[in-house]
Amino acid sequence: MTIMGYGFKRQADDDKTGGLNRAQARHALLVDSYRHAIADSTVMLIGAGDGAWCYALAAAGALQVVGIETDATMVERFGRLPDVGLRERIDLRCADPVEEIRSEVRAGRQYDVIVLFDLLEKVADLHDLFELIRDLHPRLVVVDGRFVDTEDPVLWIDRTREAVAGRARPALVPGRGAVAMVAYDTGFDLDWIDWSVLDPEVRIGLEDYYVTGLGMRASFTLTPEITA
Repeated sequence: MTIMGYGFKRQADDDKTGGLNRAQARHALLVDSYRHAIADSTVMLIGAGDGAWCYALAAAGALQVVGIETDATMVERFGRLPDVGLRERIDLRCADPVEEIRSEVRAGRQYDVIVLFDLLEKVADLHDLFELIRDLHPRLVVVDGRFVDTEDPVLWIDRTREAVAGRARPALVPGRGAVAMVAYDTGFDLDWIDWSVLDPEVRIGLEDYYVTGLGMRASFTLTPEITA
């Protein structure tokens, strides 16, 4: 199955090779690397897009995948994806992600694995978000999105063209230090995923993972701290 990369902005010189390479690399590092945790598990995916990533998680062995996506148009596309015998394991919902997580916590539900795509930059209160995630009792959390490459605990206000024009809110891009501080405060061990394991010749379509400074893309995992 070909899984298209979520949030991939094509540039003028991109081609199908770059898009396919990006999809395969992200699938390898964000899904395949954690098949041992995904298999026979319940999974929540935030930023589910059209449901293709839900299929990827189900194909990796998840017993149930609950996908959350805010864009109703993307959710509607899910019905047009080919059914490869995994649809019955997938529940794709159009909802506000934080409120949906909060609702699941109130209902006493638990998820073994939680995957977050491009959520942190949309949330002002990271402590609240991490505490809600902790209350779902996951064994593993996988996060992919934009971050500022600084150890200072800061949130960088990204004034996009859409935000300046009043069509969107400014993004609050967290620094690595902010993520580390909040993870520690909420009882998680933090481990940044090492994208440098990919050789330079296979990084086509992945340029945003290798820039430095403001707005770089990166990934990390959270696991509950083991207490004595």
